[in-house]
Amino acid sequence: MSARDSLNAPISRRAMLDGSTVAAAAALAGCKKSDADGTAASTGGSSDAVLTYHIENPTGIEPYTLEDENAVAVAFNLFDALTYYDYKTGELTDLVAESHTHSDDDTVWTFKIRKGTKFHDGSEVTAKSFAYAWNRLCNPSAGEQPSNVSYHLAMVKGYEDVTAGTATELSGVTCPDDYTLQVELSQPYADFDYVCAAPVLSPVPEGAGAGDDYTAFAHSPIGNGPFKMKGEWEDGQYVETEAFADYANGEAPKVSGVRFNIYKDSNTAYKELDAGSLDCSLVPITATKQAKDSYGESEDGYTATPDHQFLGGAMLYTQFLAFNVNDPVMSDVRVRQALSLAINRQAICDAIYEGSAQPADDILPSSMEGYREGAWAYAAYDPDKAAKLLDEAGYAADANGKRDLSFKFMTNAANTQDEYQSMQADWQKLGIDVEIDKVEYAAMYQSYLDGTYSVGARAWYADYPIADNYLYPLFHTGNGDNVSHFADDKFEQLIDAARATADHDERVKAMQAANDYVSELVPYTPLNYRALARCTDRRVSSLTVTPQILPLLSEASISE
Repeated sequence: MSARDSLNAPISRRAMLDGSTVAAAAALAGCKKSDADGTAASTGGSSDAVLTYHIENPTGIEPYTLEDENAVAVAFNLFDALTYYDYKTGELTDLVAESHTHSDDDTVWTFKIRKGTKFHDGSEVTAKSFAYAWNRLCNPSAGEQPSNVSYHLAMVKGYEDVTAGTATELSGVTCPDDYTLQVELSQPYADFDYVCAAPVLSPVPEGAGAGDDYTAFAHSPIGNGPFKMKGEWEDGQYVETEAFADYANGEAPKVSGVRFNIYKDSNTAYKELDAGSLDCSLVPITATKQAKDSYGESEDGYTATPDHQFLGGAMLYTQFLAFNVNDPVMSDVRVRQALSLAINRQAICDAIYEGSAQPADDILPSSMEGYREGAWAYAAYDPDKAAKLLDEAGYAADANGKRDLSFKFMTNAANTQDEYQSMQADWQKLGIDVEIDKVEYAAMYQSYLDGTYSVGARAWYADYPIADNYLYPLFHTGNGDNVSHFADDKFEQLIDAARATADHDERVKAMQAANDYVSELVPYTPLNYRALARCTDRRVSSLTVTPQILPLLSEASISE
């Protein structure tokens, strides 16, 4: 999904992946998709086994609150959206939509809703279910403010009116009949059907999750996916689900349920996996080699099978630092450029990640279309140039090599500190006084939103596999995930023009132009690209996690 604040946190038309990743993705088993004939699949799980899956405490588990990958891992299995990006084929497919079309100028999109699909309470999913859910995301009255991820709908007509509270419904979203959803955009956008694959744009039963029902729905949402809630989300402990007997958008789950066990850190979770008490865990950096040796590596990097249980496939993910451009010190672009150039990314990857990460030289992941080697020049390692930039910015070193420059480096307290300390040491070599500030996730995220930080650890994985899903949410003014608080008129002109470009190849080039422009201003600095680094217990017969970090739990199977 959107913002990722954990340096240990794991990771969205055509040919989106590079050759090696395409080959691996093609081997992914059982990606969730609709039956070819559109009929409902058999009901119920085929096993009484409950699969246990490691997550950190999520920001939420329903569309309104999907702000981190843990939230999306749960919601992806509770909800189905209009479309789905199938990593097995490398193509976008219809899911709850039976089909979709668009006008010649890409401004009007029409989705035909598959008949017979149901919510977990037995009510039918219709076009109005999507209209209600999308209006709920944008309407301040739904949760006291528009959802932080409502920007996915920013190109829909009426978005600004609804988010401002001057209208209650998106004027561009209409339902000509129960099974037709028509969406009119404020500008051409040829990739809108990819946006519609994001779990945040899943349907919600009309009237649910509003008013007095907001808290109840947030803890036990009613979705339309292969699994339904079993009780309520126990904050900080677990989310319990069971197979949805009336699931109609694909095959019935092979397990009777999934329990998302919540851990504060990956070390504890991995110990539980080693002890046989957990079926799938994130592997901490320091245990990568041991996990590969003990459990065997997945043959395609994404699907775990017996004796091939370590998942090391490339993610659509970039780890980076966020600079608060409104901070008195970080407001100087030369300081941001210098801090970026001072980081020895290769040394960090070699010493800490044990081969599970590569230095990042673009905000876009290396497996995404539009990536170019060395696109972000200030992601290179050049401490001499960094020192000159600091001198120019007025922070010249004294006779002892010290500079009158200090800041706090905000990090996630749940994660190991080796990488943070390495960057701290790189900056200290330039005479900068840096304090590592360990903060719990909730407080960390609030600091990002409030702009009460200087430099922070951050990461992002794609909601859908296009460059726009990095450039627009991270850099466009007004988006909740633009935690650098970057605002630049020229960039917004470039990204808006790119989004309106109908030709695919030309649109990619336009996105690259926007990326080139923002790379010089360094509101963020890329750090590395990481692999999935997940491992399963030996009783798991098959479990697939996509490059987008989406666990395909409806296809998972267990041998008792």
